[in-house]
Parts: sequence; C-alpha cells; structure tokens
Amino acid sequence: MRTTVVLVIGWVVMTGVERMVEHTPWRSALLRGLVWAGVVTGAWWFSEWTQVRPSPARPEEADTGDERSPH
Repeated sequence: MRTTVVLVIGWVVMTGVERMVEHTPWRSALLRGLVWAGVVTGAWWFSEWTQVRPSPARPEEADTGDERSPH
C-alpha cells in the first residue's frame, strides 16, 4: 500500500515539475512523470526492503539465568 502511495504522489509531483519547469505538453509530462515516479518508487522500495531489522530474541536466548538481569 505504501508503495502505491509513493508512486501516486511521485507521479503528481514529477508531472508538475515536467510541466512547469520543463514546459512540456501535458501528455509528455504525464508520461515522463510516470517514468520518474517509477524510478523514485523503485529506489524507495529497495531501500525499505534492504533495511536491517533486528530479529526478535528466542525465549531460550532471553533467559540467561543471571540473577542480576532485570528480565
């Protein structure tokens, strides 16, 4: 779902940039905006996918038997 939101928002923003800054016709701006939004979304998705997330500790690893441990 988040990927779709990033794609749509990116498409709107990039189309606006192509239309206003580059002065391209609407049809071309929509196409170019979609291409750039795809690039941005792909990079965003890849960075999300490759983030290191800590794995939850297994119950047998959490119990160390140390009396001083607060757990």
